[in-house]
Amino acid sequence: MTILQRHALRQFVAPFFLAIAILAFVLLMDRLFLLADLLVRKGVQVVVVGEIMVLSLPFVVSVCVPLGSLISGVMTYGRMAQDNEIRVVRAAGIPVFRLVWPTAALCLALAALMVGFNGFVLPEAQHRVRNLLTDVARKKPALRVREGVFMDDFGNYLIYIGGIDERRSLVRNIAIFERKAGGETRPGFVTAPRGEIGYTADDRYMVLTLLDGEMHEVSENDSYRRLQFTRHVINVRLDEDLIRRDREYRSNQELTFFQLLGRVREMRAEVRENAEQAAASRAAGERDEAERLRAEELEVRLRYKRLELARFQVEFEKRLSLAFSAFFFLLFGAPLGILLRRGGVGTGFLVGLVFFALYYVLLLAGQNLADSGRLSPFVGMWLPNLLLVGPVAELLSRAMFERSLVAYLVPRAWRGRRPGRFLRRGRSA
Repeated sequence: MTILQRHALRQFVAPFFLAIAILAFVLLMDRLFLLADLLVRKGVQVVVVGEIMVLSLPFVVSVCVPLGSLISGVMTYGRMAQDNEIRVVRAAGIPVFRLVWPTAALCLALAALMVGFNGFVLPEAQHRVRNLLTDVARKKPALRVREGVFMDDFGNYLIYIGGIDERRSLVRNIAIFERKAGGETRPGFVTAPRGEIGYTADDRYMVLTLLDGEMHEVSENDSYRRLQFTRHVINVRLDEDLIRRDREYRSNQELTFFQLLGRVREMRAEVRENAEQAAASRAAGERDEAERLRAEELEVRLRYKRLELARFQVEFEKRLSLAFSAFFFLLFGAPLGILLRRGGVGTGFLVGLVFFALYYVLLLAGQNLADSGRLSPFVGMWLPNLLLVGPVAELLSRAMFERSLVAYLVPRAWRGRRPGRFLRRGRSA
């Protein structure tokens, strides 16, 4: 490696880590508000809050590394072009791509590293942080107070809350069922149109104050009793200890590469089996009405199985595509910095965020099309790279060789001519 190549590589490393640090801080802001709420208002231990933050970092890193290579590429080679270093290199007869290939090799190795990171470290971290947040929610059920659903995380009570005003700690349309020791529900329950929710000073009980409600109960001798009250207070005991549980269920985002490939193989076998059954029932349905109905049911099941298979394949291809973008983004950022001749921090972040926004919109569009079955998972997840490869190749040709690829694609007779002259010549002929 020559002195110029080592110089370009050193110039690339510092902005790369700076961009990752700034982007990670920005992306973690939303999670920081949640962590601050857990620490200050919910009383969760500092160690647990720190663990949640650490487990949230892999997702941020998976997004920031490609952006860091893009922003650092613009800043590094833009500064070299601004300081006329690129011009001196060309004047010395040295091809510009020799300055770029060590950085490109580094980003290619980084992309390979990100494949393993996205395939194993990221899903494991997401699985652990989900388990930890669930355990924290069981210790602090107030974290899971939701409106419009039955909640069974409150000891012996099954609680339904129709609406919540969090700012004033008011609730409305409350229904509370109390369970027996064996887990059965008593035939009586409490309802109230409105109430208040609060906590004791030691945070050991959640206090539900119900207003203008009714209490319904069926006694042992099958007599029914209804009581009306103006104010009724229920103290719900909260768990004091954080009990950690390891849950086997994993969503698509929490499966490692090997687990994803295993699920894809299983789903393909199920799709193949359902397709054979549907074909057999369809053939028999021409003679039997019951078989025809069964064939329709199997076809519906087959369609959903294929969509489920596509979701696993989309997740697999998405991780590979995001890992490859750590190399692909440099191929865009380095030549763009040379052509812009600007290497400031503002320019790098502006160009990087605009390009990443376009890339992410295309990625989401491809994911939606692939999840719905209108595109194959490979094409859907690699759609941004496929659509942007043309502009990237044009930038590389202009920056590295000072030539345009478009000139080779346009016929020589069309170069330098206006469309109007061709039209006039065609009419005169």
